[in-house]
Amino acid sequence: MGNSLQDQFLKMGLVDKKKHKEAKKDKHERQKGPQAQQKNDIADMAREALAEKKKRDKQLNKKKIAERQAKEATAKARQLIETHKIQVDPGDIAYNFKYENRIKKLLLSQKTIDRLAKGKIGIVKQAGEFQFVPAETIYRVRELNSKMVVLLNAASEKSDGDDPYAGYEVPDDLMW
Repeated sequence: MGNSLQDQFLKMGLVDKKKHKEAKKDKHERQKGPQAQQKNDIADMAREALAEKKKRDKQLNKKKIAERQAKEATAKARQLIETHKIQVDPGDIAYNFKYENRIKKLLLSQKTIDRLAKGKIGIVKQAGEFQFVPAETIYRVRELNSKMVVLLNAASEKSDGDDPYAGYEVPDDLMW
């Protein structure tokens, strides 16, 4: 009994060949319809997954490029500091400055303290040590990696020669 019911009806003469073909065709389309729709759904899901993967890969690639550029900038900053660092004379005057919400203290000479106060030199931290570098170098280091800059006082816009009260001395015993 390998014949379908439709084939049996055809053999018995209850159905003509034209109706038999139409019924077979309808049956085939009904079976094919859900499978075709399922295949389309799977293909759409695969396209969406591929698009999402491309998007994630693009974001990851941007992140890696940014990290590499940051490393390169830090390396350039270190090289600038290394080539332009200044050896300062150790002194006996305590110079206090703020670093990471703490007060740090260095013993420096008066000449070095004056240069720091006028903004001619500044302090950077590299390899766990405080280094002194010229202000121009600090501006370039700040562009590359601002975390390395510890201290740079703003250069005074007035020089000592422009001070209109330079000739007047302030008395030590001034009482208010």
